[in-house]
Parts: sequence; structure tokens; C-alpha cells
Amino acid sequence: MTVLKRYVLRLFISIKYITANVVDRNNGRIVVTASTVEHSIKDSLECGRSCNAKAAAVVGEVLAMRLRVEGLEQGQGRGIHVDLNKEIEKKGFKNRTKIWAIVNSLRNNGVKLILDDDDDSTSRPS
Repeated sequence: MTVLKRYVLRLFISIKYITANVVDRNNGRIVVTASTVEHSIKDSLECGRSCNAKAAAVVGEVLAMRLRVEGLEQGQGRGIHVDLNKEIEKKGFKNRTKIWAIVNSLRNNGVKLILDDDDDSTSRPS
């Protein structure tokens, strides 16, 4: 059985760290990941104790680069799905700018994202 939404972006945001994973739903494995926990990313940031939207954008850039290396920036023609309403609801309204920073960074670096918004209640940050 193949899943129509094969590749899905999952985000994990805490006070100190931001992690973004692309999951292959056919076999349940993480195909690409990027996180501020990694020394190479953490050392390039000026976060201090809490990570901000700039750190989220860096995570998005690194994830896009790793997707390109794996040849998955187009999600094998189907794109990579992200449900923004679900992610914002799960992470809280305060993390909305971090979520949009990751999404915009991925888009700006050539990743084909498909936003699975059911309604327009999720507004973009200004």
C-alpha cells in the first residue's frame, strides 16, 4: 500500500531546540533531519538559551540542503506535505513565526512543499 502523502514534514520545537524531520510514511522512517542540537548548527547560531526565528530559518536551510543531497527536494514529484494548522495547534501560537520561518526557508531553497491547510485561519506572520 502506498500513501498519497508519502513525505511529511514534522517539527519539534522546545524552548532551547528546533528539530525538523521529513518522514517517509510508506515505511515510517525519517529520511532527512536537521536540528539546532547538532554542533555544526548550534555553533553557528547566537541563540543563547532560547532559539528564535533566525535559528528556525537555518534549520530549514540545512534541511533543504540535505533533501537536495538525497534527491528528495521535489518529494519524488509529489511534494513534501506539511499541515500548518496542525503544527501551529500542536506547538502553540507563540511558535508560529518559527514554523513559518522553516517553511519559507525550505521554499526559498527549492523544496516543493504542499501546505495542507483546511481553512485560512492560519495567517502568515507580517
